Amino acid sequence: MATLTGSSEQMEAQATALSDAELGEVAWMNDSPQALKARGEIARRAAAGNAVTLRWAKIAGWSGIIAVVLAAIAIVMQLTMGH
Repeated sequence: MATLTGSSEQMEAQATALSDAELGEVAWMNDSPQALKARGEIARRAAAGNAVTLRWAKIAGWSGIIAVVLAAIAIVMQLTMGH
């Protein structure tokens, strides 16, 4: 089982090196400082993952808007130039 030892900074450095499974073991043991550091690292990783997901969601949203605008332009061009 993984453990975190040392000062606060040392525990943070150790937590970044642990896998998600190891952090989970430490995080849900009790309310010790080690468990709190592990929970903090889990939250940091989740926030970083959420930022990436949000970035891709924004890209997808803008792509959808551009697709609608281009489709409208194509329809207008067909109607005006088709006759």
